[in-house]
Amino acid sequence: MNYEIMKQSERELQSEFLKFCEHVYKTWEFICKNIKNKTFSQKELEEVYRMEDISNHFEAQIQDDCIWVISKNEPLANHLRYIIAVLNSIKDLERMADYAINAARFFVHNQITNEMRTLIVALIKDALIAIKKVNDSLKVKPAIDTYKTCQKVHVTFRNNYAKLIVKLSEILKRLSVDQIQKLFQGVIIIIKHIERLMDHVANISENFIFIKQPDLFFGKQSKQFIKDHGK
Repeated sequence: MNYEIMKQSERELQSEFLKFCEHVYKTWEFICKNIKNKTFSQKELEEVYRMEDISNHFEAQIQDDCIWVISKNEPLANHLRYIIAVLNSIKDLERMADYAINAARFFVHNQITNEMRTLIVALIKDALIAIKKVNDSLKVKPAIDTYKTCQKVHVTFRNNYAKLIVKLSEILKRLSVDQIQKLFQGVIIIIKHIERLMDHVANISENFIFIKQPDLFFGKQSKQFIKDHGK
């Protein structure tokens, strides 16, 4: 195997993967802007569908590229782990894009109070801040630094999420039974989707740690690794 050819293949895969990351970020940024401005209509929903089509194209193209690299270069050890990390991570990105479709559909077909809208927008903004920090770290920093960045932003997000749930419960107490029945399931699902964004971001950071630290998530060694590097 030609080492330089393999590294060039990795760089090309990384470039496409980072474009996919940026596209998913922009999709959720679009969602957030239109929720905040109360401008979600069928037109905006069609735009989200278009962005989802692009996400599907990214996923299919990167999968195909990974298969081609494996068949052409027969990668060993770390190179193969890198390809596996990319393959696993694009599944997380695609799920994040799917959640955007669900959120767009909900806001096209449902009206919510301004107070509830403000909470959801705030939560999406928190998620976007976290996603951007991890994406930026993936571009230039070692995997361990991205992993630590992800841990920090995840803690901040979880704290804000807990506060939002408390505020949401206070809002729901003031609504009529009919209002709660109409909104409760949809709002909670959207909020859970936003929460899940952070879980997928965490998965991505862990996938790239696995390239050089495959023992991270196994038994005592993983505990020691987190103890040494997780601060």
